[in-house]
Amino acid sequence: MASGWIFHSALLAAVTIPALVSPVRAGPRDDVMQGSVRCLGIADDRAWLDCYYGAAQPMRAKLGLPPAPDAQQNLVPAAIPGAPEPLLVPQKPGFFGRMIDKISTPHEQKPEPPTHMTSYRFNSAGYFTVSLANGETWRQSGSETTLAHWRDKPASYSVTIQPGQLGLATMKVGNHETYQVERVNP
Repeated sequence: MASGWIFHSALLAAVTIPALVSPVRAGPRDDVMQGSVRCLGIADDRAWLDCYYGAAQPMRAKLGLPPAPDAQQNLVPAAIPGAPEPLLVPQKPGFFGRMIDKISTPHEQKPEPPTHMTSYRFNSAGYFTVSLANGETWRQSGSETTLAHWRDKPASYSVTIQPGQLGLATMKVGNHETYQVERVNP
């Protein structure tokens, strides 16, 4: 029970800290979100759910739906006069959030359609940079241990890119060569 109180308190603090900035209201959706945040202090699950339903009243009114029962609407704590409402702004995930999302969220990774090289070059360490007919440019990962030894015209090499993790992809050249690559141009 104490951990639930701590969780709700931490969540309330995390949501209200951005309130130091003057909130901008955009309509019923924001009103619903602000009201639902004020329901966080309710410990009983059933009462919290009723409060949450009551907080949805601004959207119900906008959509012309029957109003939530008074008992539910009355559970929504009133905003404290003069106190800023928590500002609820969707946040883009930071670096670690994107990494966790890439690791924890199953993404179907389909290879790009096959294309051909338009050019390739090797740096002094033997790693390649390849331009493709679809306009993409890829370079071999510095952690790759296999070096390419192409000598034919670029257009003679068929290439398929398979998206991978952590910004790397697998480039399949022809039917048997594979390399770890990273995209040079977005």
